[in-house]
Amino acid sequence: TGHFLGGLSPQALHGVAECAWWLHAVVLLAFMNVLPHSKHMHILTVIPNIFFRKLEQPDLPPREDFSSGTAFGVANSKDFTWKDLLDTFSCAECGRCQEVCPAFQTGKPLSPRDIVHNIKIHLLAEGKLGQLVGAFGEGHCSGEDLWGCTACGACQNICPALVEHPGKILRMRRFLVEMQARFPEELYGFFENMEQRGNPWGIMPAERDRWAAAQTVREFVPGKTEWLVYVGCAGAFDTRCQQVLRALCRVLDAAGLDWGTLGNAELCCGESLRRLGNEYMFEKMAQENVRCLQEHGVGKVMTVCPHCFSTLKNDYRAYGADFEVWHHSQVLAHLAQSGRLRLAPADRWGKVLYHDPCTLGRHNREFAAPRAVVAASCGQMPLEFPRHGEEGFCCGAGGGRMWMEESTGERINRTRLREGLALAPDTLCTACPYCLIMLEDAAKDEGLDLKVRDIAEITAQALQEAG
Repeated sequence: TGHFLGGLSPQALHGVAECAWWLHAVVLLAFMNVLPHSKHMHILTVIPNIFFRKLEQPDLPPREDFSSGTAFGVANSKDFTWKDLLDTFSCAECGRCQEVCPAFQTGKPLSPRDIVHNIKIHLLAEGKLGQLVGAFGEGHCSGEDLWGCTACGACQNICPALVEHPGKILRMRRFLVEMQARFPEELYGFFENMEQRGNPWGIMPAERDRWAAAQTVREFVPGKTEWLVYVGCAGAFDTRCQQVLRALCRVLDAAGLDWGTLGNAELCCGESLRRLGNEYMFEKMAQENVRCLQEHGVGKVMTVCPHCFSTLKNDYRAYGADFEVWHHSQVLAHLAQSGRLRLAPADRWGKVLYHDPCTLGRHNREFAAPRAVVAASCGQMPLEFPRHGEEGFCCGAGGGRMWMEESTGERINRTRLREGLALAPDTLCTACPYCLIMLEDAAKDEGLDLKVRDIAEITAQALQEAG
């Protein structure tokens, strides 16, 4: 540039400099005017958005005030909080969220990026687009989009602007359920089972402790028993998950742990109700559950299901819960590392591949304990999926999807299973009843001779090998 301008007179150079200054000013000011109407708005909003991010679990839905008599959930963009709306302007539309979204990656209509974008478009339209939730097209969020979410949290985990996608989706689901009674047909049976029988399977509450008929299970004694084993609905009613509970009981007995269950007095935690938008029923169930646990004087709770674990630990704080909550992987890891378990690594499992449950891992930051249990029980650390830890891929059962059919695109559980087959595992293990069911179903659908186990079963086998 200096060579090109070198032959100009001082007067000409002064004119060039003045023109360049004005051109720079016009371009900059024009860009500042374009900013509010383009995705580049994130340049101004991303720093305050990161500063005001939630420090607690980001996707934890807020409670509703059912005494107010107003609309529940979110029907329009202006119903969101100011932080939710700041999220929409902080989105760079880079697409990282949909690249890791299990629904989007398996051909479902959900795109986390489009959800956030449509909320912003609806807000800027200032009411000209009608209702945000339930309609199709730009500036709207259809039911097909909202019901595809597994609430795995992969989108918000990878977002460089820390946009919180799942919480917005769950609150829009809440509006569809509470205010319009619009939800997938298969959820009618689920909600009916929860309301009438208190569990997703629709089995009589009096049969909740029948899983324990094959072995001696202690009853929790208030003021005496140290640990409450919260069985959960999967452990109580699903025949496959009952095997996991029995294996865990054998391990706890071998370690000399003082534990017990509530038997038929135990209630469902209601996690799926909240994720599916039925906040009113969840609220009643949560209050009753907290009251029951407090009346029994529970101080320490151990769960097998990460969904129960997260609900009791995080959601129930708003209802006065003050007990200590552990996942069974954390308890088993502690027992193994403290020498209270005599384990002989079992060769029968061969190469063991571990799958991270989203609720335990990404949402509650527990990655080490399950791997420590597998290492102590098998003599070596487990194999890892290409996507594992914080980048783990969902099994497809979260966000209430456990109780819904996948009728569009590839099944998420099959996609997850195929990802690990390149490692040629002999055993696939996890630490979640939902993941166990989904991955075992995927293995059967693929016609594979693959053992799918919970970490408690692997530990129980190592205990048996040790004699």
